[in-house]
Amino acid sequence: MKMCLMTIAFVLAMANAAFAYSPIIDGALADVKIKVIDDMGEAVPDATISVTFYTTPEKVDVKRGKTDAEGCFSAKGKCIGEAHVWIRKDGYYETKIDPAFRVLPDKDAERLRKWSDGTVETTATLKKKRNPVATSFHAVDYLYPIPATNEIVRLDLETFKWCPPYGDGKHDDLHMLYEVWQNQSNWLSFHKKLTITAPNCVDGFYRRKIDATSGFRYEYSAATNEVYDKTIVYNVDRRGGKPDVVELPRDDEFFTFRVRTVTNEVGEVVQANYGRIGERSGHMFGLRMKTWFNTKPNDTNLEDARQR
Repeated sequence: MKMCLMTIAFVLAMANAAFAYSPIIDGALADVKIKVIDDMGEAVPDATISVTFYTTPEKVDVKRGKTDAEGCFSAKGKCIGEAHVWIRKDGYYETKIDPAFRVLPDKDAERLRKWSDGTVETTATLKKKRNPVATSFHAVDYLYPIPATNEIVRLDLETFKWCPPYGDGKHDDLHMLYEVWQNQSNWLSFHKKLTITAPNCVDGFYRRKIDATSGFRYEYSAATNEVYDKTIVYNVDRRGGKPDVVELPRDDEFFTFRVRTVTNEVGEVVQANYGRIGERSGHMFGLRMKTWFNTKPNDTNLEDARQR
């Protein structure tokens, strides 16, 4: 009888342990205040905002409203630890953020059944639509082949066509050298390197991080006083007998370029075209790239009217 009671007590203890409260399973109180500012740091009132609290992996509790005169909006809700915020207003690019509202240690969140001891304040930037222009936009994926390997091929960025003898592109904007080596007996052993060079004068590239929260992920205009590098290198070296060498731009980076540059007798830029190469560009089985080319000389504006 005593053994039976001990067994029952053990089973009940295990059941209680199995069904003990957990904030990431049962939810805890999330309390957030979002201040919305524009790209100049000014408050954005009357912006439409929605805060989505996940109450289970499949269900949500959505709080909707408008920012006040100071650009603020507050929301509370039971949440298993994930929340998303969407912000919109005419004349601005949509913004999405994931507020970091889980600030208490796990044991305190479990004890208090809330994610913070008080309201967590966060800031979101809503970028203005300043002066969108039509650019020459092109997007190619791995199905877009580089026409020759181990030799320089030239690309017209405005039309995104190869220059002769591989196409009818008219402007020698970029030189591409795609060096490929493959071990015929071991497909895991290979070397693929793409070197993109701006061949003309002081043409080149500089890199920036994307703004992953905004519907406009890039900078508004090219910086004329920036240092422009001559090359971009994508290199994956997995030849046998040596450690892998991987030289790739980060997935959250994009490149601004300057091409067709004309300088005066003292080397000052008097004419150029500007544009950008989107994030996640690269090579492996061909060329993957998104480009925006401003066709108007000396116009540094990179804000495309048809954001993609």
